Amino acid sequence: MNKIIVSMAVLSLVFGISCKSTEKKEPVVQTTSVDHSLWVKASNKQLEKIPVEGFQYKGTEVPAQKWDKWAKMSAPVVKKIISELPEGYVLQVKGHTDARGPEDPEGDKPGNIKISTDRAKAVQESLRRQGISSPKLTYKGVGSSELKAGIDPKSAGQRRVTFAVVPE
Repeated sequence: MNKIIVSMAVLSLVFGISCKSTEKKEPVVQTTSVDHSLWVKASNKQLEKIPVEGFQYKGTEVPAQKWDKWAKMSAPVVKKIISELPEGYVLQVKGHTDARGPEDPEGDKPGNIKISTDRAKAVQESLRRQGISSPKLTYKGVGSSELKAGIDPKSAGQRRVTFAVVPE
């Protein structure tokens, strides 16, 4: 009787092991999420150094002499960054104004938001004429909301266009 119980136990164990080894296992799919934050940070650090400056008060026209010099040195940087943009990011051309005048239109004053938007759009168009064009190149005006520290808010040094890699 003991032999039968032991035999049954052994058979149950062997049967259990053999059934377990024939179970279908789902393949393990590893998804990797690439962290682009270091690339974005490094690119933005580089872009910080190349603003387009020299805009006239309320002016939206890209200063020709300043642009020519800027384009020779900085356009290749912008072009390279655009070509390497990770999925989900764009290169934003951002227009700025000094702190004179209203942000929104008042009477015959167009407002800093419109002026800064027109500056950013003008620089984007100048880039296109240089052969730098991409659906990942956007523009935005921020008026006087992002003033440069250490400079008089009403000075000409605040009138500029900057670049930044931002989420789409």
